[in-house]
Amino acid sequence: MSICPSRPAIPFAFATIALSGSVDAERLRRGRERLALLGTHIDDEIDATAQWRYFAGDDGQRLTSLHRALASEADVVLFARGGYGLSRLLDRIDWSDVAASRKVFCGYSDVTAFSLAALARANYVTFAGPVTAGEFAQTENDDARNFAERHFVALLSSDRYVYPTATSDVDHGNGAVRGTLWGTNLAMITHLVGTPFMPQIDDGILLLEDIGEAPYRVERMFWQLKHAGILDRQRAIILGAFTDCEPAAGMRYPYSLVEAIETLREIAPCPVLTGFPFGHIPAKVTLPMGAPAEIAISGTQYTLSVRDYFSR
Repeated sequence: MSICPSRPAIPFAFATIALSGSVDAERLRRGRERLALLGTHIDDEIDATAQWRYFAGDDGQRLTSLHRALASEADVVLFARGGYGLSRLLDRIDWSDVAASRKVFCGYSDVTAFSLAALARANYVTFAGPVTAGEFAQTENDDARNFAERHFVALLSSDRYVYPTATSDVDHGNGAVRGTLWGTNLAMITHLVGTPFMPQIDDGILLLEDIGEAPYRVERMFWQLKHAGILDRQRAIILGAFTDCEPAAGMRYPYSLVEAIETLREIAPCPVLTGFPFGHIPAKVTLPMGAPAEIAISGTQYTLSVRDYFSR
């Protein structure tokens, strides 16, 4: 049985942490201003725009940022952005403290490492969704920002959530699939295979997405999940956006993402559904990682729903 965060009060009390790549100060400011419409920030975020190598401060600074958020009055802790960096910290985080906080943690991309480690080490539910200096800072696409914000608020305001019906590229007949929802970034998931930070999810609904990976590398990661025995333990696989995953110029064969997905369907003993609105895209939903989920399938149409992702 998963340990779930407490449902946050409305208006939300936010903290923002940056445990990965360095954060653009202007985007952080814009994101904070947008979040002010939903609640208040209770921290000063002095580390969020720090710079050390690629990261938002050195490892110690970034860990201090997490500890400060855990001790704060915030009930929603948003990551400022993704980018590489969390892998350096996984063995230095006290995951029992993370779970004991009962706070909502939300982010995506590199934050997948945080979410999977929280599941593996503390069985704690976190959320894949928008970030402060990303979706909430968007000014170039108001519709996408509003979509992400609307689904974020709606999910955090209820105990059960039904996502917009999506359309897959093949007909899977009619039926229902139930399992534990988990994922999301394919590269981060394969990166954690064989480590103590990889959760062992049986009867799972595995949601995958990625950005900037050539299709042959995407297929290679599918095979790694197969060889590790992970695909064989899933009830369904949902594919979100694979942004900018195009064949590299000059390759002797222009391997396509369509072919990589065909391979996945050959090696996965469960439905592989495409077209879900999550990934490195501006208009994304928010997903509770480790929560019970169900997929209702009707031909090429399917609807994902989740429940029991807050403590009672």
